[in-house]
Amino acid sequence: MENKIVVRNAEKEDVRQIAEILVEDWQKAYRGIMDSDFLDSMSVDNRYEIEIRRYQHYMVAADGNEILGYAWLQAAEDGDADCEVIALYVRYSKRNNGIGKLLMQYAFSHFRETGRKRMIVWCLKENYESRKFYVKMGGKEYRTGTHNWGGKEYEMISYLYDLQ
Repeated sequence: MENKIVVRNAEKEDVRQIAEILVEDWQKAYRGIMDSDFLDSMSVDNRYEIEIRRYQHYMVAADGNEILGYAWLQAAEDGDADCEVIALYVRYSKRNNGIGKLLMQYAFSHFRETGRKRMIVWCLKENYESRKFYVKMGGKEYRTGTHNWGGKEYEMISYLYDLQ
């Protein structure tokens, strides 16, 4: 019998899979965008040590015990936005199966229920696959900026969502 994908709060037991998803996603999706040495230096063990301290802020899309993706949601004050999806990752082999959409729809509902009005998402400016997804989900290009990873600055772009 097939399990149904559920979105739920992340649990400590999910952190290893969350770290695996992040490392694999960055190493595949950001290849050619970010510095290869930085991407190659990433490890699941190192990410685990970081994610174990923040998983309480995550929602996961799970099929039984398998974590298919996750999102980090938080209240924010970023210009016109009062909430943010800080991160949204889907297991690379499970992309294009509606998991990202499910996580975004959960974020919309969660933030609406908590009275939030405008949501922001940031992504790498050269990450055209994600940018296309955020537009498809109703986001409007908003602001640009930069972020530093591995000692290098990368151009970022944000998308704003009206939740009202």
